[in-house]
Amino acid sequence: MTLKKRLKNAGILTAVFIVAVIIFSYVTNKGNDNMTADMGAATFPQISFSYGEYKINTLTGYAKRMDISSMHNTITPVANQILDVNVEAYGNKFTGASYKVYTMDGASQLEHKKIKKVGKGFTLDLSGKKVLDEERILEVRLNRNGADPVYFYTRIVSDEDAHVTECLNYISDYHENALGKVENAGVGAALEPTDDADNTTLQHVTINSNYEQVTWGSLKPQVEQGERWSIKELNSTCMSVQLQYRVSCKGEENEADRYVVKEFFRVRYIADAKKTYLLDYDRTMEQIFDATQKVLNEKGIILGIAPANLSYKVNKDGTIVSFVEANELWNYNKDSDEISLVFGFADAENTDVRNMVSDHKIKLLKVDAKGNTTFLVSGYMDRGEHEGEVGVAVYYYDIEKNSVEEKVFISTNKSYAQAESELGEMSYYDAKTDMLYTMVDGTLYQYSVEDAEKKALVKGLDAQQYVVSEDGSLIAYQANGDLETATKVTILNVETGKKQKVTCGKGECIRPLGFVRSDFVYGVAKTEDIGNTVSGEATVPMYKLEIRNQKGKVIKKYQTDGIYILSASFDEDMITLERASKDGDTYTATAPDYITNNEQKTKSNIALETYATDLKQTQVRLTYNDGVADKEPKVLKPKQILFERPQTITFSDKDAPEKYYVYGHGDIQGVYTKAGDAIKKANDYNGVVVDSSQNYVWERGNRNLQYSITDKDDVLNTIKDRLKNQEKPIDILKDVNNGEAYDLTGCTTEEILYIINQGRPVIAMLDSQNAVILVGYSDTNVVYEDLNDSTRHSVKYEEMDQMTSGSGNTYIG
Repeated sequence: MTLKKRLKNAGILTAVFIVAVIIFSYVTNKGNDNMTADMGAATFPQISFSYGEYKINTLTGYAKRMDISSMHNTITPVANQILDVNVEAYGNKFTGASYKVYTMDGASQLEHKKIKKVGKGFTLDLSGKKVLDEERILEVRLNRNGADPVYFYTRIVSDEDAHVTECLNYISDYHENALGKVENAGVGAALEPTDDADNTTLQHVTINSNYEQVTWGSLKPQVEQGERWSIKELNSTCMSVQLQYRVSCKGEENEADRYVVKEFFRVRYIADAKKTYLLDYDRTMEQIFDATQKVLNEKGIILGIAPANLSYKVNKDGTIVSFVEANELWNYNKDSDEISLVFGFADAENTDVRNMVSDHKIKLLKVDAKGNTTFLVSGYMDRGEHEGEVGVAVYYYDIEKNSVEEKVFISTNKSYAQAESELGEMSYYDAKTDMLYTMVDGTLYQYSVEDAEKKALVKGLDAQQYVVSEDGSLIAYQANGDLETATKVTILNVETGKKQKVTCGKGECIRPLGFVRSDFVYGVAKTEDIGNTVSGEATVPMYKLEIRNQKGKVIKKYQTDGIYILSASFDEDMITLERASKDGDTYTATAPDYITNNEQKTKSNIALETYATDLKQTQVRLTYNDGVADKEPKVLKPKQILFERPQTITFSDKDAPEKYYVYGHGDIQGVYTKAGDAIKKANDYNGVVVDSSQNYVWERGNRNLQYSITDKDDVLNTIKDRLKNQEKPIDILKDVNNGEAYDLTGCTTEEILYIINQGRPVIAMLDSQNAVILVGYSDTNVVYEDLNDSTRHSVKYEEMDQMTSGSGNTYIG
């Protein structure tokens, strides 16, 4: 048979097959409003920027205009008031583009220009008045032919005195030399090894790790598809950069394994010495689970190099497990010998770099007895129905139908980091009732997916009036009154819809504090004890704490004479109590105390364990106690159920309270309501703190080595006079700082120097009644004034911390 005839016959057979598939699909879907399909490929373009020889800050596109003040992900240096934009069209055609420049809070637009021809790139003119006077937000809009426009965001700043090229060159060299294990190239010399660093794992290495760990042990990594460079912070003092990439490494069970890598650098260039210094280094790697290779042995599921706290949930009889590795959700059914890739934007069949953006998080909610899995995907959606949107998608995996159904999508115009850390942590879906519960800025919503109806169960709660269990299935909130007067707390089990009520005695109020697993932790205060902290902040000091199980039985009490509980923080089975002693109506912080839950976790047939090998060092395995017989499971890829009108809901946050966002090591590290707590967290990550308007509250290292507040005698005298009148320190500084004051209690003197460097006097409380005012510092000492004169005194940082220990290290700035 000739080639021409073979092609003709093949074409006829293909046409017949396609027609048959269409008829079958019509018959099977007749009368239904949904069908199943793959998620679909990404369609959006991307842009990046050129800086010398470097391509930096590859940006993902958004389907709509975003909240300017939330877009903090990258910062792009601008040289000579122009910025070169590179466009990756990915098949898109463009009718033009435009760009706008905003102040950081998004309140003022400083520039708006149009670009007629997009092509492979274009140049932005940023020479307008005030455009680059300080850090700004850039919005670029690409107008697509036959499709909606796509929006891109980055912060921009002048590169003056930032030594960008020198810093990028150092990072590039260090990265390559570490990959290649190049000796005498400065990799080891820049490290700061410590005895407490974990040099038994390659999953997470830091500047405190040893040379062998930082140079990848014996893995011999090979980078695939290049690195994605993102500049995270930039000023005249230092630069922070994150590299994201994939590597292929020598394997054990398999010839080669692939990994997702994030590598963070914080560097400083000293112009006089013409030398760059490594200030911080942090690298994580996580194995990409590939079910087509060997992933099972007689003990269980081999996860390889992965976090030791990897997320997983098990069904009741311990035969089925769902787990998240490298931002993909997998399900393994031992009885049917099947393993399924339930969800992942990037998979083995799709190597599109747009799908490898990890600006989202998968959160497991529940695995039922049959293995059906409920989960959330929060953050930026790389592809699919919501491509280019930010929010929280609620999904249900039906193990029998081998399908994934989106139940509802909560849409927001905030950045992916804020969506993930706020909406994603406070949402829960129950498959039995088809109800979504979510807490948005103090309002608890119940949303019926079937009826598409939303109602508020409780409104007006501040952050201290409610708590949510780790999996989101239990919510406790003050059911009457406010923080200081509530006498009743309601515990809502969203799975069952049942409520429990916890009350207190006459003359008391009750506060929800948190959950340890499913046990509820709360505190009881006497209304007559309500007072203020040394900083002047109102507080509800609790004289006792109780832990109550789901049956309503109190299983533990905590009470110490003369000591009050101000707050509690939770870390797995450990509760840390912030405590205080009483002096009149003022509460002074004292040493914290700890409660440990010694209750044994419910035993399961499946457990997450670590083990070690010579090549890959510490590895992770999901171990079956009764072992695994079949080592070659069938690999399934569930289809996604597509609805004609997928349900999307939005929530207003116009009355959201002030929040403090911590960014460090290239990612968001937390959201706080107290500036002091945010600063302590940021210091751990060599990061920054910004408020809800993107004003910098604190930056690690970006301050003068010496500083003194001058020409503010009137302000200082006002502060002194009002302190002597026993006014609240927090109220005094709000008045002198245009309504803004930071409670910095618990910070060290060295941590608050940045605040002083902004020209803001800091009140340092020596005890509940006496204070000094911090007005300057040197490289070792802090300078203060007493309340009774303007003489300036200097003491070492540590001595000031000792001086304020009587107030629990209370500072207000």
